[in-house]
Amino acid sequence: MKNLIAVLSDFGLKDHYVGTIHGIIKDVAPEVEVVDITHQVRPFDLVDGALKLKWSYKYFPTGTIFLCLVDPDPTAIPIIVSTENYFIVCPNNGIGSLMFEEEPPEAVYRITADHYFIEGKGNFRSRNQLTPIAAELSRLQSARHLGEMIDLKLLKRFKLPEPKPLGNNSYEAMVIDVDYFGNLILNMTYSGQLPKSIEVNGVKVEKSSEDFSGFQKGELFISVHPENYLQVVAYMASAAKLLKVGRGAKVKVNF
Repeated sequence: MKNLIAVLSDFGLKDHYVGTIHGIIKDVAPEVEVVDITHQVRPFDLVDGALKLKWSYKYFPTGTIFLCLVDPDPTAIPIIVSTENYFIVCPNNGIGSLMFEEEPPEAVYRITADHYFIEGKGNFRSRNQLTPIAAELSRLQSARHLGEMIDLKLLKRFKLPEPKPLGNNSYEAMVIDVDYFGNLILNMTYSGQLPKSIEVNGVKVEKSSEDFSGFQKGELFISVHPENYLQVVAYMASAAKLLKVGRGAKVKVNF
């Protein structure tokens, strides 16, 4: 079992926050390995954080502790969630929702071991509470001494909207993410058949490819996201900028 903490946050990279997270973990548990999933989650955006966690967790070894530091709701209690293969240390705000659809939670613990917390000014519990708890968890490999078990029903969860059938093999889908390259990722998984067309902001995209070959710069086409979602891509350009749409945009998918 790998002794590893994977960190996900909305801290960005401008400030010192990410470095201090690493420093606290190494101070408590020098032997643990720390991996940054991303610190570019949109600020306070639980859906964005949940997507990034869902799309990354399965690539980590059994025993990984996911330290999820997107914390827009100060009333959400700090918890540890255990699944068959992983631990998640986070506020009880739903950030694990999409991961838990594939990796079901087995137990939830409300963190009570406040003697491990770091004293600090301001309400920065991501650093002062959740981070030292994750480090202690890496040493103990058990949540029982760090919190009290609560009912699984108290674990906050949410779902993404499903594509809406429109008839005649057409669906209303939604852009759930725009990645760094400007690709438009939809809330529709790839089932082995690419659509005949996708209509985005009045533009009908009809070309498709799984391997990105044979296109001119700026040419729009339908493809498959690495995590098996349909996406609209502009070759060597930003589809989001060309089509003037962002996350939450409605699109029509025609099969």
